[in-house]
Amino acid sequence: MNQSYQMNRFITFLNWFNREKITLLIGSICLLFGAIFPWYRLPQETLEAFGTNLFWANAVRVPFALCAIAGFSYTFVFHIRQAPRLVFWGALIPILLFPYFITTWSPAVSFIATEYYNRGEEVSSHVDKSFSEVQAQWKQNIVLDNPDIPASTFGLKIEDSRFFQLPSWDKVILEGFGYNNSFFAFIGKGWSFSLIGVLICLMALYLALEQQGLNLLMKDMKILVPVNILLFSVIFCSHIYFNIVNYQLNVQFAKGEYSQVVNTSHALIRLYPPFQGDEEFLERLAKAELYTDTGEPGLLNFIQGLENYQDSNFLEAEKYFQQSLDSQPKRFLVRGYLVTAILNQGVNYFNEPNTKNAGTAADIFEKAFSIFPGHVEALYDLMLARVVNGEFQKSAEVAKQIIDGQKYFQEPGIGLLGQAYVHLTWDEYNKGDINKTWERYRQSVDTTAWNKSEVKEK
Repeated sequence: MNQSYQMNRFITFLNWFNREKITLLIGSICLLFGAIFPWYRLPQETLEAFGTNLFWANAVRVPFALCAIAGFSYTFVFHIRQAPRLVFWGALIPILLFPYFITTWSPAVSFIATEYYNRGEEVSSHVDKSFSEVQAQWKQNIVLDNPDIPASTFGLKIEDSRFFQLPSWDKVILEGFGYNNSFFAFIGKGWSFSLIGVLICLMALYLALEQQGLNLLMKDMKILVPVNILLFSVIFCSHIYFNIVNYQLNVQFAKGEYSQVVNTSHALIRLYPPFQGDEEFLERLAKAELYTDTGEPGLLNFIQGLENYQDSNFLEAEKYFQQSLDSQPKRFLVRGYLVTAILNQGVNYFNEPNTKNAGTAADIFEKAFSIFPGHVEALYDLMLARVVNGEFQKSAEVAKQIIDGQKYFQEPGIGLLGQAYVHLTWDEYNKGDINKTWERYRQSVDTTAWNKSEVKEK
C-alpha cells in the first residue's frame, strides 16, 4: 500500500515536468532577474552632478516582480491555462517603450548617455588614427582633437518634406523611439532579462493551450494589434505636432511676435522635454525674452557664451557658461557646453607650438571633472597630457579612472582600454617593477588578460 502511494507520488511528480510548465518556470526566472538587475546604468557621481537620477528608470522593475510572482504561481499553484495572457502581452509595452520614455521624458539622462557614447567614439577614433604616435616616443608628438559641441536632445527634428519618405523613417525608430546606439550602450541586464522572460512566458501560455493555441493567438492579436497601432500613432503624431509648433515659433519670431514665442516656448519645454537640450530652441527663446524685456539672466548668459564659443573665444565662453550654470544648475546643455569650452582651452595649450604647455593643459583638463565627472574625452586628454609632461604616476591614476568608467558601457572601447593599460605599463616600468610591467603590457595587447591579471587596481 505504502509502495503504491510512493509510486503515485513519483508519477505525479514526473507529470509536472511537461514542456509548458518548464517553459513558464524559465520565463518566470528571467522575469525575476529582470526585477533584480537594473534596467539602466550610468555613473552615480555624474547623475548627481547633473541633478538627476535613474529612480523612475529602475522603478519600472516593480511590475515585473509582480509578473514573476504570477509566473511562479501559474507554474506551481494554479492551472497554467487560466493565466492571463493579455497581462503578459501588456508587460511588453513598457519594455519596448522604455527607450522612448528615457530619451523623451528624461532628457538629462539621455544627454549624459549620448555624451558618454559620443565622446567614447571620438576618443576611439583618435586612438585608431593616431596609433603610430600614441605607441611611440612617450606620445610627445601627438596632437589632440578639438571636442565637438554637445548633441541636441531634440533628435527627431523634421527639416523638410523628405522626412515623410520611406527611407527616412529609420530616424523615427532611432530618434523618435530611442532605439539608437547611445541609448543601448548603457542598457542594463534587467531590461534584457525582462524582455526575454515575457516572451518565454507567452510561449509557455500558448503551448499549454495545445490545439487551441493558434486560434487564441489570432484572437489575442485582433485586440493587441489595433491597440499597439493606436499607441504608435499617438507617439508618432506627438513628435510631428511638436515639430509643427516649433516651426510655427520660427515664423512668429520672424514676424516679431516675441511675447507669443516666449509664452509658447515655456509651455513647450514642459510638454516636450527634449526641447530643454536644443541649442536652437533655447537661443530663440533667449532672444525673444530679450526683446520683450523678460530675459532670464541664466539663459542670456548661455547665449553670450555661445557667441563667444562660435568665435573660438573659449575663455570668455567659459565665463558666461559658468554664470549661466550658477543661475540654473540643472540646465544640462549649458553644462555640456561649459566642459567643451574648457577642453578646447586645454587642447589649444597642448597643440599650439607657440603656447604649448602640457602641464597647463593638464591643469585645465582637471577643471572639467567638477562640471562633468567621468567625462571620457577629458580623461583621455588628461591622461596624454600627464604623460607628455613626464607625470607617469598621475597619468596611470587617470588610466585607472578610464578603466573603471568603461564598466558602464555594454561594449568597452578596446582601443581606449588598450591605451589606458599602456599608461599603467609605463608607470610600472618607471617604478622599476618588471613583473607588473609585463602584466600590464599583456593587458594592453590582450583583452583576455583584463580579468586574469594578478595586479590589483587601487
